Amino acid sequence: MADRPSIVLYCEDSGHEQFARALLGRVARELGVRVDIRTASGRGGHGLALTELRAWQRAIAGAGGIRFEIPDLLVLMIDANCNGWAAVRRELEDVVDQRIFPHCAIGCPDPHVERWCFADPQAIQKVLAVAAPADPGKCERQLYKNLLRQTILGAGQPILTTAMEYAPDLVAAMDLFRAGRNQPSLRHFVDEVRSKLQRALSHPL
Repeated sequence: MADRPSIVLYCEDSGHEQFARALLGRVARELGVRVDIRTASGRGGHGLALTELRAWQRAIAGAGGIRFEIPDLLVLMIDANCNGWAAVRRELEDVVDQRIFPHCAIGCPDPHVERWCFADPQAIQKVLAVAAPADPGKCERQLYKNLLRQTILGAGQPILTTAMEYAPDLVAAMDLFRAGRNQPSLRHFVDEVRSKLQRALSHPL
């Protein structure tokens, strides 16, 4: 392992990438380690991320690992999409070849990553200076995406690209214990990132 542990990220889109990078960086800092994060797939949705991961695994297996740099930690982040985060996580586990990637953390926002942005209402208050809206507790396409956008615009803040551009600031402001208590799928991801990164540090490839 290099001086900086390497992390490769496969995720659905730029919003997932922004949230994941912020969280990975925060956990690494809390562990007192600097990491190199590379996004292997961050556009094109759920299917493309998994297709590219499978292709990379086949290439590594076919070459016997020669010419391929295996990261110290693989991070896969895909929305649960109303199918239950634990069930989706098990499906994603089956995609990962643990002989190639023994250190892997899987995040399944339930139902969508925008909901994780509301996990700590006090972070919303701190970053946007408005009260966090009540969690609808529903699973509808675009629901949390629209709610995040409305909350940001209602706070008088601009959106230059997408509402998820605020994810890094929200992650930085979160009390991760409180956020995880409110959103179990986030708690599991935070705990797994922390434990797998610690394991990668103590048992390098």
